[in-house]
Amino acid sequence: MKHCLDISPANQRLFQDREGRRVLLHKAGIAVSFWLDENNTVHVVERITGIDFKETGTQLKQNGWTCVGPGMAYAGLLEDRDCA
Repeated sequence: MKHCLDISPANQRLFQDREGRRVLLHKAGIAVSFWLDENNTVHVVERITGIDFKETGTQLKQNGWTCVGPGMAYAGLLEDRDCA
């Protein structure tokens, strides 16, 4: 049985760099890297599990990324397909 995530603003953060690339982090240790095209279509680059939420967020900020909110519009990228 799959463990479904608690999707809420308190559990995730969306980061963006100057080129528009985005990373959505979840406290369950998931990071999803993606970008949007001119039609706002989401293109997932990579999904990684086992990350440290706080450490990864700190590293992104140190590398010039900006936290732009919880990223609730993209929360579906975090979900396991069996939980949708």
